[in-house]
Amino acid sequence: MASPLPPDPYAALGVPRNADEATIKSTYRKLALKCHPDKVKDESLKKQKQEEFHKIQTAYEIIGDADKRATYD
Repeated sequence: MASPLPPDPYAALGVPRNADEATIKSTYRKLALKCHPDKVKDESLKKQKQEEFHKIQTAYEIIGDADKRATYD
């Protein structure tokens, strides 16, 4: 079963709707490194970072690919 879509993948990544693919990709990579659950040492924050990472990853899957982005828009 597919997970629910984030309310706005652009907002999840923090990029404007007119952002080009390179900007989306670099923003995703920065956020993925920042929110990756394996990078967090504090166990109490691990669950929160895991949810953030999943949200970012789902958003990138939607708008990171030009075909899927056109379908979404």
